[in-house]
Amino acid sequence: MIKTSCMLYSLFSANNMYVPLARGVMSKSKKYNKWIEANLPLVDLSSPTEYPVKVEILLMVNHVWSRKNDPDNYIKPVMDLLVRANVFPDDTNKYISGVEVRTLYLFGDPCVRISYLL
Repeated sequence: MIKTSCMLYSLFSANNMYVPLARGVMSKSKKYNKWIEANLPLVDLSSPTEYPVKVEILLMVNHVWSRKNDPDNYIKPVMDLLVRANVFPDDTNKYISGVEVRTLYLFGDPCVRISYLL
């Protein structure tokens, strides 16, 4: 059976992905690398059999989170995580036809549902 969706229980913003090392030189932050490593086991998606696919990201957040955060900052970390988990070979247009981000408001801690459609 092909599994096309999974849940993550922590979110990471692209605003915190990089830290400056020297003038004009950036590196991925330790927090970002730690987030990737912590969430790799949760990405138990099957690799698609056909490409390109459409990726859907459903952010389930509370109203406090939505006032402080911008949903589009969560696309790149999620896509990087899917590539690192070997769900997709790369996050280029050859493999990904589009990304849709939706927000669902609820009570409690933020989480994200990731899925893809052929």
